[in-house]
Amino acid sequence: MKYLLTVFVFYFFVSATAQHLPVFKTNRYGNSAIEGYYFLAANDNILILDKDANVVYYNSLRDQALFFTLEKEGKMLFDTPKYSCLLDSNFHVDDVFACQNNIRNDKHDALILPDNHLLLLGGEDIRIDKTKYQGWNKKGSKDTAVLNAAVIQELDEKHNLVFEWHAKDHFAISDADSFLLNNDAIQEWTHSNAIELDSDGNFLLSSRNLSEITKINRKDGSIMWRLGGKKNEFKFVNFSLPFYGQHNIRRLSNGHFTLFDNGQNVKTHGARALEFELDEKNKIATLVWSYTYDNNMSSVGRGNVQRLEDRNTLVNFGVRSGGDVCFVIVNPAGKKLFEVSCSVPNVYKVIQYSALPFRLHRSVINCFDSAGVKYLDAGPYQDSYYWNTGETSRIIPVKNGGTYVVYTPYGEGGYLSSEPIKIEDVLKSCSSNSYKNKKSFESKTKNKVGK
Repeated sequence: MKYLLTVFVFYFFVSATAQHLPVFKTNRYGNSAIEGYYFLAANDNILILDKDANVVYYNSLRDQALFFTLEKEGKMLFDTPKYSCLLDSNFHVDDVFACQNNIRNDKHDALILPDNHLLLLGGEDIRIDKTKYQGWNKKGSKDTAVLNAAVIQELDEKHNLVFEWHAKDHFAISDADSFLLNNDAIQEWTHSNAIELDSDGNFLLSSRNLSEITKINRKDGSIMWRLGGKKNEFKFVNFSLPFYGQHNIRRLSNGHFTLFDNGQNVKTHGARALEFELDEKNKIATLVWSYTYDNNMSSVGRGNVQRLEDRNTLVNFGVRSGGDVCFVIVNPAGKKLFEVSCSVPNVYKVIQYSALPFRLHRSVINCFDSAGVKYLDAGPYQDSYYWNTGETSRIIPVKNGGTYVVYTPYGEGGYLSSEPIKIEDVLKSCSSNSYKNKKSFESKTKNKVGK
């Protein structure tokens, strides 16, 4: 295992500067004081944002990760098409695992279960004759298709396979929506995108191309019920517009379920967050809460909903059809408290944590004056420095007012930002508290400024 981890680290992480990071902008409404950190993946980086959506930590990857989450014992998880990776609280690789039996890793989701088992979403290829399915054999389209079908695998702590479930054994090809399948370049049959451990120990699966949530028996793999899509078994109450192309099924502590309804290819409503109360015995699904940002904005893919500890809700809109909003936090009445826009239009999942179970050892930038010029010093003993201005030296001259941060190596291939320092007036000298032992420093670094 140690050899595997070494090879993995060498292959997986790449060097990147802070200039390539996505840019986030925030808007707070009223007197809302939203605290905490946000974990996500964007632009081939796994990221941690602070309460003001500043990038605190980033790690650039060779393979795209769709999500980055905080797990128990301070460990962190991200998933790629080739591996799932667990980082420890010091941001070093703790474990690497992947689907077995020649099943491809699916980067959409993975979970660490309470018993430390690993729940993985995978995929396999199946070949079909499209002429046998109504609405699919479009003019100019090939008669045969190789489809990606979902697989669920559960591994124990030693990575032994203890459970396996194949969509091809339980779903019919015709269960999928032909609109979502009519693309010869990307033939995702189920396009399953989320797995969840239900409160009774069984599994929940979200399949976008079926517009369906499926409950799967963990012991024998049988389907317990199907919610939404062509094979829906539930009567909906307070809910006249079906969800479509959804993501991110989650069970809440109150027993309800939330999901993100992308609303793709639907003209009747925009992308929205939904909360259902399910009577699983009598097959009744009652809508108890929903939030729509804009009825004219759907989501082509991705997106998630998270119920926060304070009963507010985070809604991430994924690949939205318009605007630059990334995610919002709303109160139970649907009033916006916090909004974040983003320079990239395709954030898969954003998860907020009110606090971290470990300390981020962020450095402090010091300011000093020398020969009438103001300088910022990021401190010694770092292998590299990446300032948000694009500069890469330890010490930089201050040319303009603004907020400065510097990223330095942290953990396995990652970078941690310093505490920000705000320069309001370039002409004013640094405050007496901003740089300690100034004379001693200047005598030691007199010929090194800017090097």
